[in-house]
Amino acid sequence: MNNIWGSMEQYDPVVWNWIIAVYLFMAGLSAGSMLVAIGLKWYKKNRGLPTEGLPVIKAAAIVAPVSISLGMALLVLDLTKPFEFYHILLNYNLTSVMAWGVLALLVYIPLVFVFAALVFEKQVLKYAPWLAGILKVCRLLENSIHKLIFVLAIGVGAYTGFLLSALISYPILNTAILPALFLTSALSAGSAGNVLVATLFFSKEKSDCIDQVHRIEYPVAFNEALCLVLLFVGLNFSGPAAQGALSAITQGVWASVFWIGVVGLGLLVPVLSSIFAPKSWRHTKGFLITVSCSTILGVLALRHFVVYAGQSYIS
Repeated sequence: MNNIWGSMEQYDPVVWNWIIAVYLFMAGLSAGSMLVAIGLKWYKKNRGLPTEGLPVIKAAAIVAPVSISLGMALLVLDLTKPFEFYHILLNYNLTSVMAWGVLALLVYIPLVFVFAALVFEKQVLKYAPWLAGILKVCRLLENSIHKLIFVLAIGVGAYTGFLLSALISYPILNTAILPALFLTSALSAGSAGNVLVATLFFSKEKSDCIDQVHRIEYPVAFNEALCLVLLFVGLNFSGPAAQGALSAITQGVWASVFWIGVVGLGLLVPVLSSIFAPKSWRHTKGFLITVSCSTILGVLALRHFVVYAGQSYIS
């Protein structure tokens, strides 16, 4: 240690705080919600089944635009000069991951609102009849819009992982597994968010596929767990500095967040409850709400763990 400068312990290594963690969660929630809803529409259409009025799709039309809007609002408020955020939209460095993320969001956000307007077309036209012509054109282009949203949602879900993985001095963050982990956890949060809102606010009188969407938690949870295993196994074989970062899951407050929040609430509770819960519980509102909330809290804990623990260990 150089005594001229003093101990580094006096400095807080955390630059990105909870606002960034919540933004990353909100972006993933929106992207996952769209991926699940559009995937469900394609699944039903390919089998000649109706897709109109499905509560899960109605839920996605609320979850996706609201969550991405709240996330972007938090991101802007976190800027040093929030009223000058528009500069980000005018100046692009295409060698930067952030620039590509901004471009994707610039197209994704309006299209998500178009998706919502088409789902709630009757309600929109009731209060804004002047949008009839625009919505008619959008309806003609609906299939293309869905395809573009789907591609952009994959980009939005993964880009936050690429953004963090570009920080080469942080072993937990600087890994190729992070984008895949963020995308799979986005799917987990998105499906849970859709099920939660559909269960709370929309009728289940029609075939709504809530249980069908709920069942995708098995493969999604498996892939999320696999990504976590690969992340920490990779750290173990990446040199002394990276091996030191493994203490993030063995000691301190963030180890508790990882095991209780990420593994417990996010992975074990949804999977084990689906396996061992009595059949009479599995289709009840209380069960679906509890499991969905557990999954969402687990993904939120994951984002906080990655942001805070990731910045706490420097190579």
